[in-house]
Formats: sequence, C-alpha cells, structure tokens
Amino acid sequence: MTHPASKPSRQDNAVSKPDPRAEIVLAVSEALAHPSGAPADLDSILDRSGYSKEDILSAFKSVDELIVAIAEHKASLISQPLVRRARPGTVDDARETLIAFGRVAWEEYSTTLVRFVRMMMTEGARNPALKKRVHEAGQAIVTLKLREFLSAANERGILSISDAQLYAEQLLGLLREPLYQALMLTPAMSLEAPAADRVRASIESFIHGCGSTRSMKR
Repeated sequence: MTHPASKPSRQDNAVSKPDPRAEIVLAVSEALAHPSGAPADLDSILDRSGYSKEDILSAFKSVDELIVAIAEHKASLISQPLVRRARPGTVDDARETLIAFGRVAWEEYSTTLVRFVRMMMTEGARNPALKKRVHEAGQAIVTLKLREFLSAANERGILSISDAQLYAEQLLGLLREPLYQALMLTPAMSLEAPAADRVRASIESFIHGCGSTRSMKR
C-alpha cells in the first residue's frame, strides 16, 4: 500500500522561506564591497544593490533600521572566530583564534566597511542618534566579544591581560590600519596581497607583549 507524501510542516516552510530582510542586508553589503566606483551616498549604494527605498521600507521600518542591521551583520561576521572558540585552552589556541579574527576584520576594514564608514559620515552627520546606534550595534559589539575572549585567556593564565577593554581597543586599532589608510588615500591603497602576513605579524606582536607582561609578573 502506498501512502501519500506527507505535507511539509508549517515550521519546515518557515525555515525554507527566504528572509527578505537578510537578503537585502546581504545585497547592500555586496554593493558596499564592490571594487569600482566606491559610492559613498546611500542612494547610489541602494541603486547598486538592486533595491529601491520602497523595497527597503517594505521590509524595514525605515532606512535607519537597514543601516543598523548592516552594522549588526558585520559585527556578527567579524566576531565569529571569537565566538566559535570563546575559551582558549592554550597560547596556540589564542594565537590561531586571534589570527582568524584578525583576517576577517582586516578584510572587512579594507572593503565593505570603508564604504560603510564613508556613507555614515554623511548619514551620521545629520542623524547623531543613528551614528550612536550603529556604533552600539557594530564596533561596540566586536570590542565586547574581543574583550570577553581576552578576559577568558587571562583567567586561564594563557595571556596576561591587565585591562581587557584597553587591550581589545589596542588590538582593534592595529587591525583597522587598512580602514584608516583607505579613508585618507584616494584611490584607496591595495592591501590585499600582504594582508595575511601583516595580520599574523600584528597578532604575534600582541601575543608576545602579553607573554612578556606575564613573565615580568612572575
């Protein structure tokens, strides 16, 4: 006896149904990362993404909500290596996790976030509340995840971190180098080729500094 195929549950349908908000965030992120043109205004970025303001407003309450969602998406992407291995067991664990984190951050700071920051210079100037929300949803979250990782490494005696917030800000400052250079130079300097080596060197120097501090305390 054959049985009719069971109908997919409502939950299955919900899982398979694409999320229009997520699709828009990804499309706009890709438009921000586009290598040519480097549009700095929101209208040009939306035009390149294939979505209109009407499309945005049908999925988000406002354009501001889209901008905050992009900041959240980027923070989640950059923080993933730290979240996957939140409590390192050895110095090598800490080193490799920070290198993986650094490479993702470096790539974002040299592509998408360059244009995102340029856009925010315009949007944030006339909307201080949006600028604050973007900071809290983006940079502040990345700093928090890095601070938590460094605190865990310190608690386990892997690294010597006297002030996790300060160390997190210092390391992020090193990794933001391509963002600073791209914002100051026209056209932006290409930093893709040596990126892996430069990130590793920065992390190695950071790890060495933490180890040296630990040795001095003994």
